[in-house]
Amino acid sequence: MRVATVLAFILSLILQVGFPLAVTLLYRRRTRAPWMLFVYGMIVFGLFQLFTWLPLSVYLDTVVGGRITGEWGAFAWLLALAFCTSLIEEAGRWWGYRVLFPREGHGLTWRHGVMYGLGHGSLETLLLISGLTFVYMIAYLVLSGSGPLAISIEDVTRALDLSAEASNGAAALVAVLSDLAATTWVQPLTVAIDRILALPHQVAWALLVMQSILSRQKRWFAFAVLYHWSVAVIVPGLARMGGFALAEGVNLVFALFSLWLILRFRDMDPQHVTLEA
Repeated sequence: MRVATVLAFILSLILQVGFPLAVTLLYRRRTRAPWMLFVYGMIVFGLFQLFTWLPLSVYLDTVVGGRITGEWGAFAWLLALAFCTSLIEEAGRWWGYRVLFPREGHGLTWRHGVMYGLGHGSLETLLLISGLTFVYMIAYLVLSGSGPLAISIEDVTRALDLSAEASNGAAALVAVLSDLAATTWVQPLTVAIDRILALPHQVAWALLVMQSILSRQKRWFAFAVLYHWSVAVIVPGLARMGGFALAEGVNLVFALFSLWLILRFRDMDPQHVTLEA
């Protein structure tokens, strides 16, 4: 077990939990945006992603994606899943604006849209990504540690009573566990960086969808879906082809563009007011 990797996992979890909460608390302190809008964002993510599309996409990827062969087929399937994810997520935001916001008379303003986007992005990181990171950390400790809970790849193979050569399923499992046991300190920190860069995206997409309602122009919604789709395809694709450094470098450019959109929409909002603490 490498101490640096364990510390990287811990730091990654702290950043994943602390960053969205710190940004939200700071934003709330400066603007007094209602907490209920943050909750609305969490509700939308839960309804349209966490408990519906995410399980369904995993099922479809197993049943349909597992039968697709060839690099071009796999790429087309990635494009299809990413597009469906983007469309459903942005449709969820639209539903929240149309159904949840009127319940307590919240207007469609920049201040409210940002808080709404922060709720959506925060739940994704706090519950889903940080949860997976914690599970990976425990698995890493079990696979590479020492003591009564520690196991080895050979232990797994013997428990399956199959050699890697005898079964494709066993070979795949052993390969996954081997990769997990070989985790370096770079990987957990990369996840943390990715989540930090993802938060501006979530807010920008929320504002784009809100703008489509305010302007009654569907092109803003289409742009939100297209932008979301682009990030969902380009960043993971570059990570596979060129490594995490290249992928997150491009993701940083996207994040800066998202920040520009956020500030641009702020300047367009006649009701924008910043309250000092």
